[in-house]
Amino acid sequence: MSADVNLRRVDVRRTALIAFSLGIAGLSGCAPRSGPAPSRTLAQHLPPALRASANHGREILGADGFLALPEGVRRVWVDVGAHHLETTKAELRYPDVAVIAIEPLKEAWSYWPDSNRVIGIPVAIYLEHGTMDFHVNALDDTSSLLESTGDDRTGGLTRTVEVRKVPVIRLEDVLNAVPEGIAIAYVKTDVQGVDLQVLQSAGESLRRVERVRSEVTNLGAYKKLDGKGMATENEMRTYLRKMGFELIAEDGVQADRGWLDQIYVNHERAWIDRLWHDFRFGAVTS
Repeated sequence: MSADVNLRRVDVRRTALIAFSLGIAGLSGCAPRSGPAPSRTLAQHLPPALRASANHGREILGADGFLALPEGVRRVWVDVGAHHLETTKAELRYPDVAVIAIEPLKEAWSYWPDSNRVIGIPVAIYLEHGTMDFHVNALDDTSSLLESTGDDRTGGLTRTVEVRKVPVIRLEDVLNAVPEGIAIAYVKTDVQGVDLQVLQSAGESLRRVERVRSEVTNLGAYKKLDGKGMATENEMRTYLRKMGFELIAEDGVQADRGWLDQIYVNHERAWIDRLWHDFRFGAVTS
């Protein structure tokens, strides 16, 4: 039997497995849950020129106020503090996945693929709408809404080189703009000290999310803002447990636990949904 025939059989089997997994998604607990009607917040706080500047000139909002996702997209991964999409860009290999990239640092936007399955939201996320100071640091992926403490253990990487005003919205504004029938498979936060506040800003909409990956910063690299920010691991775990999420893994743990990522799963999801998601995207980082 020729190698070409064997390869064709492998391709057929792989296609069948993906088709079967998509069928499972539609029949089980991971069937997309409808979201509420979106507010006009995205249009109000994201002028057309700003939306276009982070999206290679494309319009990301439909006339109905929902995000304009291309046909064929069944689920979205929401990347808060997207930077260069280091965490989520690889998921674009799946044609039914779109990435919502939320990032106020304008220098990062040009690194995003020119794809209509990358929806750029050029803002910061916090508890209130408006504008806030954004501290651009020497290592730009340590930039934050929080002021740096100048902790020597960061080697000067969090030294602020510029403070600029950026628009701020709540995470619920983005989640509520995901159209009906589209699953929110994943929310990742990497926002240098305000990760808990970002998740809190999702309100009840967070319960629509299947998995959460959030950074916890134990190193005293940033100052609190009006008593908020720099949440402890226990504070993060307590809040997400209240919202229906179970801690299942940790990743990227520094030797002194200065930084780490915690990975949570929505325990209201059906077991067959978890099995499907782990098969499709991997059990730990999904």
